[in-house]
Amino acid sequence: MRAFMKGLGSLAIVAALLFGAVEAVVFAARYVGRQVFHGVNPTVAAAAVTAMATVLVAVATLVMGRYIERRKAIEAEIRASKIPVYTRLVSGMMRTILNPDSSNADEVAQFFREITPDLITWASDDVLLAWSKFKRESQANSPMDMVFSFEALLSAVRRDYGHSGRKVQEGDLLALFINDIDEQLARRRRQRGAQRS
Repeated sequence: MRAFMKGLGSLAIVAALLFGAVEAVVFAARYVGRQVFHGVNPTVAAAAVTAMATVLVAVATLVMGRYIERRKAIEAEIRASKIPVYTRLVSGMMRTILNPDSSNADEVAQFFREITPDLITWASDDVLLAWSKFKRESQANSPMDMVFSFEALLSAVRRDYGHSGRKVQEGDLLALFINDIDEQLARRRRQRGAQRS
């Protein structure tokens, strides 16, 4: 309830500021209009105002269109650079998790060192934070905690690709490659319940 009231208060402040800005622009336009068109035939003044408004709207539309085009081009370039990094990340991590016996600690450390600069450069904030959490938990926690942290990383990557992920629950992604995930998930929930009580 507090968050709602705080949000409502913020919305009221923004609305008041916006209303004040509109009033200031209208006041300035009237003042400038009186100064410029003082003593001019009202028909000519109306035509001049219409012409100026048309030019201003056209220029504003052009500027906004270029800005939006530029933003979309930048986003497309970033997305094109993210895809290979994320693919390499997911493939490398899946190899490590699915075949723990075949990958030694040096190879995993080397993979972490190689992928981290690319993630720093191209990953979204959510993916970067999930990666940082995964790396910290992989050194300190149990293997199952690390696997659930990996699922959070996968979810962040999927969200960055544009998937909403609203229907994907904890354990759903892991169930694709871990056979006993339901048992592990039940154990994890019991541990969480025990920690809360």
